[in-house]
Amino acid sequence: MNDGMMTYHWNTIYIVLSVVIAVSTSFFALELARRLRLNDAIWASLSLGGVLGYGIWAMHFIGMIAMQLPTNVAYRLPLTALSGVLAIGFLIAASVFMFRGKATPLRILGSGVIAGTGICLMHYLGMAALEINAVSSYRPVPFAVSVLIAVGAATVAFFLFSRVMTTAFSAGMRLAVQIGAALTMGVAIAGMHYTGMAAVQFKPSVMNIGDQVSGTDPQNLVYMIVGVTLVVFVATYIFILADQLSSRSAGAASD
Repeated sequence: MNDGMMTYHWNTIYIVLSVVIAVSTSFFALELARRLRLNDAIWASLSLGGVLGYGIWAMHFIGMIAMQLPTNVAYRLPLTALSGVLAIGFLIAASVFMFRGKATPLRILGSGVIAGTGICLMHYLGMAALEINAVSSYRPVPFAVSVLIAVGAATVAFFLFSRVMTTAFSAGMRLAVQIGAALTMGVAIAGMHYTGMAAVQFKPSVMNIGDQVSGTDPQNLVYMIVGVTLVVFVATYIFILADQLSSRSAGAASD
């Protein structure tokens, strides 16, 4: 950085963890929704949007913590929580819109726009939750690119989601498409996030507040997010496993 802007570096471990969370939650959310859709499209939409929204939010904050700034950083919990509510709410809305009728191109595009808008709002509200002895500003080109990535990639991901949910693939092909959809959404969210991070610039504040940041410590936030993510993964996996066993038992009983 120049012109008195703060320099920072990236923690590679947190970057990798953020991408793994985004891809994994996308895969689990899609598998859960696919199974629920056989019985209830509304519950499928809620599960897809809810799990996916949480995963995107978790990826976002792990990715934010990956940015190591040369000053004390904390997070305002009300804005942090609100950004999570926005992510989950918009992803649920996008999923409901997607699966309330036939997956037409217009419906897919609408879902992508809704999801992309929610992702952007979540990201930039989350950035506003930063409590730091600096003044932030955004470069317009990376900012605009991050919005385009979010909407474009979300649209592609929802197109792939619709194919997994509605097309009669063989087991192997379905798994391949599902993995592809999860990778698309995960990489897209990471791409939007780190492009958005590249857009921000921090200039040291004229007020020397030193250690006087009163928000939540980033390390505590990491523990909380990783812990809740593991709970979400385990709960989702248990449901999927139980559904598999139930399907096998029903199949055996009918033979």
